[in-house]
Amino acid sequence: MAARRFSFLTLGGALAVGVGLWTYVSLTRAYEDDLIVPFTVVSPPNQALLSTVPPTLTVRVRATGLQLLNFRYFSRAAVCTLDLRRLRPTAPSTYTAESPDLLRGIVSSIPLRTISVIPKELTLATGDLMLKRVPLRVLHNITCRTGFVLGAQPHADLHEVEVRGTKSIVERVQEWTTQRVSLEDVHESASMDVPVSDSLMSLINVVPSSVRVHINVQQSADLYVIDVPVTLATSQNSASLTVHPQRVRILVRGGVDDVSAITARDLHAEVTERPSTGYVRPRVLAPSSVRVIAIDPPFVRVIARKEG
Repeated sequence: MAARRFSFLTLGGALAVGVGLWTYVSLTRAYEDDLIVPFTVVSPPNQALLSTVPPTLTVRVRATGLQLLNFRYFSRAAVCTLDLRRLRPTAPSTYTAESPDLLRGIVSSIPLRTISVIPKELTLATGDLMLKRVPLRVLHNITCRTGFVLGAQPHADLHEVEVRGTKSIVERVQEWTTQRVSLEDVHESASMDVPVSDSLMSLINVVPSSVRVHINVQQSADLYVIDVPVTLATSQNSASLTVHPQRVRILVRGGVDDVSAITARDLHAEVTERPSTGYVRPRVLAPSSVRVIAIDPPFVRVIARKEG
């Protein structure tokens, strides 16, 4: 029995050593593989790219199995940067980057031997640089925890960003957005750095590349605001009309800080037309920080003013 146990232990140890040796040999052996590398282009001073630039390049490399494994699943620390200032124009404002130029621009924290690149050649045209400042809009998809609401729309420290590119492209840009902020079960205010959109990264440079976004989250609260006056919109017949009742009660909902600051002066109940039945639901104007839930009474009566 002891001899049999010994044989099983010996077999298991031999298998473990064999697997270890095979793994070591496999990871230290050299292989060739294709890697996807981010690609950026640096334009000459006061020039912008007219050509569409691919966001990535496919690079054929030779490295050990361990290096390739590290690159694919852990670091991915490689990028190709083509500096047009180091190239000689093949025509006015036109540059041709061949395979050696692209391979020289590859920088990696992992020692890799580059063999080839696809595409093998790029022809890039440049033009006069145009600068323009446009409004910045924060894209978001934020869901608050039950009992909490957004006190205001998420906003960035900067209201505008600068876009840089060719005149034909920049003139069509009317606004820019951030990358979408997606959060769930939010129950407290927060601030975070958010990159701006890179949808036209190959054609436009945006400054700054990221902004600080603030999210205001408050506990939800309801408030009845009393004695809100009902007014008639200015028209030819408004002087001969009156409304009853002349004051209503309005229920608003929002963040506790925003709701507590609301008074009757912040709300406006307005009748914009004379209904055929004499009764109409007033239109309520309220600050964007709160939402109108109900009006009491829900309808008012518009009647002709008695003369004399």
